[in-house]
Amino acid sequence: MRPRPSPWTWHHRLGRTLRALPRDDRGMTTEHVIWIAFAAALALAVTGLFGPDIMAAARSVSFR
Repeated sequence: MRPRPSPWTWHHRLGRTLRALPRDDRGMTTEHVIWIAFAAALALAVTGLFGPDIMAAARSVSFR
């Protein structure tokens, strides 16, 4: 039988936090909205900068 993990290990705290998230009904905080906007802006920037290169590479792929 494996020993029970210490309540102070990082994975135990992570699991406890993830289990508590569904019970958290506060909605979207300002910080969440800012992070989502940042992620969306980053995705648009990467697509704008590297989109043509990605499409050119996708077109040059040939399957045998």
